[in-house]
Amino acid sequence: MIKQTKLDNGLTLEMFDLSRQVAGGRWLVSFEARIEVRVKPEYFVDDSYTRIDLEGIQALLGEIVTYRYKKERNFIAESEKDTIFKVLKERFLDTTLCYLSSPNFPRRLILRRYQEALSQQRQSFPDARCGKLKYYH
Repeated sequence: MIKQTKLDNGLTLEMFDLSRQVAGGRWLVSFEARIEVRVKPEYFVDDSYTRIDLEGIQALLGEIVTYRYKKERNFIAESEKDTIFKVLKERFLDTTLCYLSSPNFPRRLILRRYQEALSQQRQSFPDARCGKLKYYH
């Protein structure tokens, strides 16, 4: 980990340099950012979320949902790798830090992952009548 930042919404942003040499002085420059969001009831206290099934969300997603952002550039000269990494990191911070710091970010992330998981479950539900998989939309 290269840096850990406490966000305005109380979450912690962790940034990683996962770069590695690939061949003959060339590098895969890899930046990754992560935020672990604990699934908590206080994210859903707003009146519009009174029907949220928090136990169902936790049963499907677990206690923690992880936000991940990864950006890579391949076949970078060793002399340029630090500059490229810095650009990837700064571009990420410039474009997403405000969104990630929002008080609504944890709730939005949890609900988006929950919807994705439900959709994935529906798509792979087997249709027993014909013995084949049927995909529901």
